[in-house]
Parts: sequence; C-alpha cells; structure tokens
Amino acid sequence: MGDKHGFNKEDIKKGIILAGSLCVVIVFYYLLGKIGLFFMAIGKLISSMSSILVGCVIAFLLNPVMNLLHKAFISLLSKIFKKSTEKNIYKAAKTAAIAVTIILFVALIVGFLLVLIPELRDSVVKFTDNFGTYINNIQNWANRFLKNYPQIEQIFNTNLDNFETMLMNLINQKLIPNMDTIVVYVSTGIVGGVKVLIDILIGLIVAVYLLGNKDTLCAQGKKLIYAIFDKEKGNTVLHGFSYVNSVFGGFLNGKIVDSVIIGLLCSIALQFLKMPYSTLISVVIGCTNIIPFFGPIIGAVPCGVLVLLDNPKKCIVFIIFIIILQQLDGNVIGPLILGDSTGLSGMWVLFSILIGGKLFNFPGMVLGVPVFACFYTLCTILLRNALNKRGLNNSTEYFTKLYGFDEGGNPISTDDVKRESAKERKKRIDKFNEIQNSVHKVKESVIHHGKQKDDDIEEEKKDDSV
Repeated sequence: MGDKHGFNKEDIKKGIILAGSLCVVIVFYYLLGKIGLFFMAIGKLISSMSSILVGCVIAFLLNPVMNLLHKAFISLLSKIFKKSTEKNIYKAAKTAAIAVTIILFVALIVGFLLVLIPELRDSVVKFTDNFGTYINNIQNWANRFLKNYPQIEQIFNTNLDNFETMLMNLINQKLIPNMDTIVVYVSTGIVGGVKVLIDILIGLIVAVYLLGNKDTLCAQGKKLIYAIFDKEKGNTVLHGFSYVNSVFGGFLNGKIVDSVIIGLLCSIALQFLKMPYSTLISVVIGCTNIIPFFGPIIGAVPCGVLVLLDNPKKCIVFIIFIIILQQLDGNVIGPLILGDSTGLSGMWVLFSILIGGKLFNFPGMVLGVPVFACFYTLCTILLRNALNKRGLNNSTEYFTKLYGFDEGGNPISTDDVKRESAKERKKRIDKFNEIQNSVHKVKESVIHHGKQKDDDIEEEKKDDSV
C-alpha cells in the first residue's frame, strides 16, 4: 500500500535494509581501524589471568591421569573399607588421586630439570670455550674446499676476518660500555622468570582446586546451558563441548607423549653415535616436535648447524638420522599415539599452523590445529544440515561427480556432460535459459500487478476522502 509520497512497503523495506547495511559497513570499518587496540586489550586480559590460565592448562593435562588414579583408588578403598559408604569412598579416593597426581607431576618436572640443567650448562660452556676453534674449522674447511678457486677463497677469508673484527668491536664498543643497560635487561629477565615461576606455583594451586571441584563446576555449567537453551539445543551444546574436549585432550596429551618419546629416542641414538651436544640437541628436537608439520624442521636446522661447527662429517650422519627419526615418528609413533584426533587433511593442518603462528606465535602454532579442527567440524555440521534441508546428498564423492542440475532439478554428473555432444548441450542450456526467463517474466508481472492494485486502492481512498 502506497502513501501520499508514492512510496510502498517494498520500497521502505529496501531502504531500511540498505541503511542498515551501510551502518554495519561503517561500524566494521571503524572497528577495523581499532583492531590493534582490541588485541592489546585481549593481551592485557590474558596477562592478568596468566596464573588462572596456567592452572587450567595443568588441570586439563593432568585430568586423564587423575581419572585413572581415581578409579584405581575407588577399587582399592572399596576392598579395604567395606563398611564405609560409597560417597565417603568416592571423596577419599578423589583426594588421594589428586594428591598423587600433583606429586607425580612435580617430581617429574623437578627430576627432569635436575638431569637437564647440568647437561645444558656443560653444553653451553663447551660451545663457548670452543667458539674460536669452530671459526678456525670453518676457515680450514673452506680453504680446502675453495683451493681451486683462489678469488672466491680470498673473498671468503676477507669476509671471515671482517666478521671476526666486527664481533670484537661489538664486544668492546657496545657490550662492555653498556653493561649497566645489559644488567637492567638481565634483571628484567630474572624478574620475568620469577613471575613465571610464581604463575606456575599459583597455577598448581588453581589446578588442585579445579580437579577437586570439577564435578561441581561441570554441573553448574550444565545448569547454565539448560537455563539458556531448550533441551534439544542444550544437548547439542553439550555434545559440542564434549567434542572440543576430546579433540584438545587427544591432540595435546598425545603430542606431549609423542614429543617425549622422540626426545628420548634422539638422546639414546645421539649418545650411541657419539654426537656432540647430544642432550642439548635432544631437548631442542623434543620440544620443537610439539609443533606439527614445521616442528622437525625448526628443531633440525639449528642443531645441524651446531653439529656442523663441531664436526662437518658427523653433520651428514646427523641429517640422515633426523630424516629417519621423523619418518618413524610420522608413519609409526605419531599415528599410533595420536591416531586421527583432529580429522584434518595436511593442507588444513598447514593452514591452521600458519594462521595460528602469525596471530599468536608459538602457542598459536601448537593450538592452531585443534582450534581449527573444532571450527572445521562446526562448519561441516552446519553445511550438512543446510544440504539436508534442501534434500541434497552430503557426500563429498557425490559433489565430486556432480556437474549441476537440469531444469527439472535432477542432478547431472560430469560423466553425462562428457558424453553429451556440443549441440545437445547448447539445446539444453537454451531451454533452461528460456524457462528461467519465463519465470522471471511471471515474477515481474505479479509484482507489477500488486503495485497496480495498491495504487488503485490508494486512489479509491483519495476519492472517498474527497
């Protein structure tokens, strides 16, 4: 129905949609300019909650161990205290399981550091003492390699001498005169290390609280979900949280176990091969192996350079060993421990690591895969539901062979298109376009008729008012 200015409801609706879209674009453009401040605020929030986040991570990683110990203690205490109630046994077993889990975790970390720190210290001291020898080894190796190319050899020696001179000037002119500033930076680093240690200690306390009250927290979470959503949607939300838990738990715990095994195998093999800096290299290889896809490369390159400086011949053996170790991890150990915990193809794993690493550095490279796996699964479910509503097959194989649909809505496979002649194809397309044009004309006629009817009614109202 039109008004006195000649606008009808359809025009007003389009105007409102256009104005709303323009407002959304303006707001988005404004927020895009403030995206740096947004991420800065998020960073400050995360920094202020660092102790709680550390506790959540520790509790999440220790939860599977605690569950196993809890079941074992329930079975043991039920046999010892037969007259006690089930509720008391459950609480006592839970307390014992949490205590043993935390003690094992702390003992494992402390023991690992007690073994690792002296070895790392010896490796660093050895590298510092032999730095001059490594420079001479590089120069002698280059002279032997370039003895048939005297001009290149002269350029290499000149650049090496310049590098040594530049290094000495850096020490004498930059480092020594600015020792006060360096001390400040070192002190800041020490303070930062103390803060990290405090965060870990507080995180352990938070982890104990979370493990002890996880049943209550889970129950409160379920109450909140069913208070917001109806039963059907609440079940869907709970199923989603369960899936996220299984993906993150399976991936992180599996990756940590896998990296520990790789680090131990690397240490044993390097000790057997009498490689230099075996402990330091094993730690680097094990830690970087947590990062999917790029981890082995990130760890192998600096370790290979370290071995090359000490003994170029052993560097070749080291590279061959790393290739064998990574093939063993990728084809045997990794699939055996991790299985298909994420359900992502290699392309999506690479994509998630690159995006996560660009946004959140090392944590993003580690957590990018499980986060993207959950997002990918959500998109897959939404896509499947949308296709089911339209009565379409959800199989990827079906769409691989699908070319399109004919005018009757029947699927056309790529095999049928290949067998179809050019003349038949043109005839089918022309017929489809003709039907589309007819439908479009009918829609225009209906819309025009509706507008004409609204105008007639408006004219009748004007006549009546006169």
